[in-house]
Amino acid sequence: MTTDKSIKDVAKVAGVSISTVSRVLNDSQGVREELKQKVLDAVQNLNYHSNTIARALKGMPMKTLGLLIPSIENPFFPSMVRGVQDEAHRNGYTVFLCNTDGSGIVEETQFKLLLDKKVDGVILVASKYTTKYLKESVNFPVVMIDRYVDSPNLSYVTVDHAIGVKLALDHLYSLGHRNIAFLGSKLVSSGAKERFQSYKRYLYDSKIEFDESLLVFGDYTYESGIKMTEELLRRKVKFDAIFCGNDLIAFGVIELLKRNGINIPKDVSIVGYDDISFSSYHTPKLTTVHQPTYEVGQMSTKIMLDMISGVDRRIKHIKIEPSLVVRETTRRIGSGNR
Repeated sequence: MTTDKSIKDVAKVAGVSISTVSRVLNDSQGVREELKQKVLDAVQNLNYHSNTIARALKGMPMKTLGLLIPSIENPFFPSMVRGVQDEAHRNGYTVFLCNTDGSGIVEETQFKLLLDKKVDGVILVASKYTTKYLKESVNFPVVMIDRYVDSPNLSYVTVDHAIGVKLALDHLYSLGHRNIAFLGSKLVSSGAKERFQSYKRYLYDSKIEFDESLLVFGDYTYESGIKMTEELLRRKVKFDAIFCGNDLIAFGVIELLKRNGINIPKDVSIVGYDDISFSSYHTPKLTTVHQPTYEVGQMSTKIMLDMISGVDRRIKHIKIEPSLVVRETTRRIGSGNR
């Protein structure tokens, strides 16, 4: 293949205008079938653009996937993205990464843009808006990852949050903690809802009184962790441990408690959720629930590639078990605890 082939060369070989070639390559309407075929033949003969465009127009796989995530700045997602990319690259696929900023409008726009680019499938972290626009793309390969919409027609891969929360609370319970506050995200995503429901269920099963004054909701951010802790302290409610909806919240909690002279873990035990890389470097090192995000990304891509190839097109709902990582922010309750 030479590297100097251009759209002008395709137009010249096909005997059509450059604008006609452009319309054919973009799969636009209004081009006569005989002209379209001439352009396709020229594309193949010239091996234009490594035949990628010709593959798309012939209905062959483009060997590309789209990946939609809320925020690449959130340290929770890079490992998941790496899992998707590694599995895709092992199978000769390229991944287009898109940042949605957690916006349903941006998510839908980018999803439709990826369809226009003729990617072979889309893996996405679902939002509360996801179901509506996906109904219009029922025959297109989609796998939801981490957050999901519970649908019999959509595959997803996530972590079993019921197990994750139980691991965290079992640990705190074994250390003697009974006044366990819950600081988490607003109950919008599937993961946030599952974590809160699992917390409530654990209290009920352990015969611990459910106290709404121990609940504070915000966002999955460091700043929100600080604000939620301010609110918890303002209520002057008794607590000896805090379960945090993610590690970023936990870092904010620890910072605010430190400012108020509260020692971690002597006065209050803290458990996070995610086990992002910084958790093992933070002072004190964070006890947290490890989410196997790389494996989640990898598994979602395997399911996607099986759907594209036709090896296995069954809808799959997979939950991978998390694990508890005990570090320095928890200790057995004793003298000096709140």
